[in-house]
Amino acid sequence: MVSPILVLAESSGGKVLALSLEALAMGRKAARESGTSLAVLVCGKGVLTAANELLCYGADKVLAVDNDLLADLHPDLLCAAVSQACDIIKPGALFMAETLAALDLAPRLAARLKTGCASDCVDVSFSRDTGGFIFTKPVYSGNVMAQFALAGEPVVATFRARAAEAPEPGAMSGRVENLDVSLVPSLARYEVVEKVSIDATGGPRLESADKIVSGGRGMGGPEGFAVLAELAKALGGAVGASRPPCDLGWISPVHQVGITGAIVAPSLYIATGISGSTQHVAGMAGARVIVAINNNQDANIFKIADFGIVGDWEKIVPALTRAAAEIAG
Repeated sequence: MVSPILVLAESSGGKVLALSLEALAMGRKAARESGTSLAVLVCGKGVLTAANELLCYGADKVLAVDNDLLADLHPDLLCAAVSQACDIIKPGALFMAETLAALDLAPRLAARLKTGCASDCVDVSFSRDTGGFIFTKPVYSGNVMAQFALAGEPVVATFRARAAEAPEPGAMSGRVENLDVSLVPSLARYEVVEKVSIDATGGPRLESADKIVSGGRGMGGPEGFAVLAELAKALGGAVGASRPPCDLGWISPVHQVGITGAIVAPSLYIATGISGSTQHVAGMAGARVIVAINNNQDANIFKIADFGIVGDWEKIVPALTRAAAEIAG
């Protein structure tokens, strides 16, 4: 029998992240195809509420590592906790959503476990010929879909946002099991002395936002992103950006969308003053509906847009904001 699938779920404010539920859906698919069981692991301080929520999503087992030292999810301590959990559970594969924390954790963990790691995956399947999992991920700026088989156990994989639909909650079943791991402060090789927020726009996290309003060099300066933030707020979405505005310091790099930034797949993506470079398009082409606003009718972004508006964003974006606010009431 194939070893169980383990999904690492993240939570915030007692709620499981939507992206983690999508990773859980991938775990269910892999478990079903390979005929094995599915367990979910949640780590942190005060995570029992989130752990109980996970009982509604079809996992065979929910495990919780509730430890004061994990309050800030320090990378060294989180890696130690998950590594010890793997030693206890002995999963065949460990899945997690492609979050900033996971991008840090996955390679650390794979190195510690001496196993293979694949990031930014969009699918997984089970090969009965090899008895292992095959991971699919885009390469060459999204122009080619490549498949990878990983060595070692458990193999580690992160999954891109919207790679799978999050499961709907059902009846609660099973129970949460507390997992004891050994953590000491000295495992942390550096100390967090201060937390500084560099996101002044508010709104949901970029990687989990259902609606994103992005700007490019065509915004002309940081003032333009304040206008986009108003539209994002009216839509209940997040603000994104192509690379040039981030490099120019108009907006924090945490908002960057593209190969070197966040890979997103919201239901609505509004690209404003963005030319449509390969680097940027590879990070947002998975959006369900793309609206492009640009005063250059020959801009590449129009080639992938579902709706295109040729004109001055300074007139168009405020009009969209007013319309969105009126609809929202």
